[in-house]
Amino acid sequence: MYKVSLLAAAFSLVAAPTIASAHTHVVASSPAANAAVAPMTAVSITFNERTVPAFSGADVVMTAMPGMAGHAPMKLNGMRPTWSVDGKRLTLTAARPFPRGTYRVSWHAAGTDTHRMQGNYSFTVR
Repeated sequence: MYKVSLLAAAFSLVAAPTIASAHTHVVASSPAANAAVAPMTAVSITFNERTVPAFSGADVVMTAMPGMAGHAPMKLNGMRPTWSVDGKRLTLTAARPFPRGTYRVSWHAAGTDTHRMQGNYSFTVR
């Protein structure tokens, strides 16, 4: 009995990092995190695995605008989401180029393990 529980404990220590690292996470983005870019019309996020689009998505929020110190964060509405065929890349497209300012992309994604993960990153349009 003692050997069985010791073996189970050892297995859980070895398997835990593998299981935890299997969650969906961002492997690339455009613009990249902390980048300063020219005005553009789309944000793309690439995940490490196929996602379930019904339980995944992102919001883009303008967090600062040049010359407006008291500018409150403003979610960009009307962004059109498109998923790649393999379900790994989400692209959000705006009708017009993003104005100069700082932006935060907040994403959430559920992979095949159905665990919902989330995160965010920022970039600046100059």
